[in-house]
Amino acid sequence: MKPLVLFDMDGTLLDSVPTIALCCNRALAENGLPQHPIPKYNSMVGWGMRRLITLACPEGSGEQTLEKVMAAYDRIYTEECCQKGILYPGVEQLLCRLRQKGVLTAVITNKPQRQADALYRSTFSGLLDAVWGQREGMPLKPDPTLARALIESLKGRAAAYVGDSPVDIALGAHLGLPTILMTWGSKTAEELRAADPNAVLADTAEELERLLETHLSAG
Repeated sequence: MKPLVLFDMDGTLLDSVPTIALCCNRALAENGLPQHPIPKYNSMVGWGMRRLITLACPEGSGEQTLEKVMAAYDRIYTEECCQKGILYPGVEQLLCRLRQKGVLTAVITNKPQRQADALYRSTFSGLLDAVWGQREGMPLKPDPTLARALIESLKGRAAAYVGDSPVDIALGAHLGLPTILMTWGSKTAEELRAADPNAVLADTAEELERLLETHLSAG
């Protein structure tokens, strides 16, 4: 059975918060709503599209407003996902080396599946064995249901999970997997330590690779 490393996408492999922010601001502008500075989106991402739009819209916005902004964002961002995204330094090389060693690599993300599919084609083709996103009727991370189904579908031995947020801390715990958190994403090292004082952090792809080797060799 091949070892499997699961990854979060946004803030872990893909430097996507600026793009998400610009697309969300465009959706807000289309609907005559105030926009936000890009750094503010660091506290909005990670919990799925509905939570993002709810936080981005003015407090107390009605369901009709939320649905209109969400539809606009879904259209704008899905189009953007068809363009090659920005991988963090060293990520492409790391994924290639893992696959050359016979390690399965896959992403579990709270993005809708159509956006995950678009990014798989535009950015991760040949780098990952699977990218699974939000699916109708399935709970979002940190619920482990979808991640467990992904692991089962690949018939791998899950060795580690890599993320960048408290959502990922919780998912790793639910899965019972060693979890490594990247500090280059939406949360700082201090925020991650506050969420879990025992969190294992990595600042670079090289450091992540060294940490992963420990878990891969343990199996």
